[in-house]
Amino acid sequence: MNEETYPLHDSSRLHDAVDFLASRIREKPVLAVVLGSGLGNFADQINEPIVIDSHDVPSYPTSSVPGHDGKLVFGRIHGRSGHSVALMVFKGRVHYYESGNLRTPVFPIQVAHALGAEALLVTNAAGGINRKYAVGDLMLITDFINLAFLNSHKSDEADFVSPFRVNTRPYLDQELSGLIVAAARKLSTPLHEGTYCWLKGPSYETKAEIEMLHRLGADAVGMSTVPEIITAAELGLRTAGISLISNLAAGLSSEPLSHAEVSETASRVKQTFIALLNEVILSVKN
Repeated sequence: MNEETYPLHDSSRLHDAVDFLASRIREKPVLAVVLGSGLGNFADQINEPIVIDSHDVPSYPTSSVPGHDGKLVFGRIHGRSGHSVALMVFKGRVHYYESGNLRTPVFPIQVAHALGAEALLVTNAAGGINRKYAVGDLMLITDFINLAFLNSHKSDEADFVSPFRVNTRPYLDQELSGLIVAAARKLSTPLHEGTYCWLKGPSYETKAEIEMLHRLGADAVGMSTVPEIITAAELGLRTAGISLISNLAAGLSSEPLSHAEVSETASRVKQTFIALLNEVILSVKN
């Protein structure tokens, strides 16, 4: 069967990946962490890690984007007061635009859930739309706008989802988000709170499109994260997200947009980002 003909939720593919990983880890993960573009250095904090290359996992998608190493890292981080819950860290992600298939970005979340994860922390590098944001700032994702009009709980990804749909189930967990806010305050790390907008990509937006997104209420824009959040919520995972403002969106800066700028910004703020993630993860309880 051609890969592109697989349905969005293929249990046999999921079981293959989960069985492979379960046979190689010491304990089931409690918290899954997705590291966005240029943010993979956090995985180096894990004590006695089990590192698995995504190419080795049956049916697992692999990324072609620089800054997404395609490693799955299992273990715990240690702090002054003890160690964290068991972690499953995705060092890099696969984006929707790499395959045009929605099952690609959501598959890792399904795997984490099947392995036993109860919560998900997602991170990304995003373009800043809010005029008060600066390159290198961090933003807690408090809501999102799905302008891809695709929803991962649909059985057919060709089904468009109304932007005016009524949803009574919160996608983002207030308690987990509160741990991020508390960690930022403890570390005196500036933290914005805002709305993330998902577009399919892979091209950057025009000045006119950024102005439109600004008027719609978006504070940051990117090409990932929302499918993961939706899938996690559908599976019952407590979820929270952080955006690194890696560049100012089109029309807000005199510099041309580039992936290199994303990587450079992530490198510059990596110590602040790592410290914040450490503080958050060490505060997560079973």
